[in-house]
Amino acid sequence: MTLLLAIIFFVFVVGAIRHGYFSFANVEYSFHEHPVQFLIVLIIMLGAAILCTYLWFKEMGFI
Repeated sequence: MTLLLAIIFFVFVVGAIRHGYFSFANVEYSFHEHPVQFLIVLIIMLGAAILCTYLWFKEMGFI
């Protein structure tokens, strides 16, 4: 489950960076209109992806 969550978070972050905008909780974040909020939310999502990846590695016994 943690691997699936990590993949979803990574896809979300990469897609948002590629397109320059995303919609989250009925709010649309655009890099050109709100760069600080855009980066803050992406950093939080990237952190969640890294945490899920770490937990998956720990569950599998790699760490």
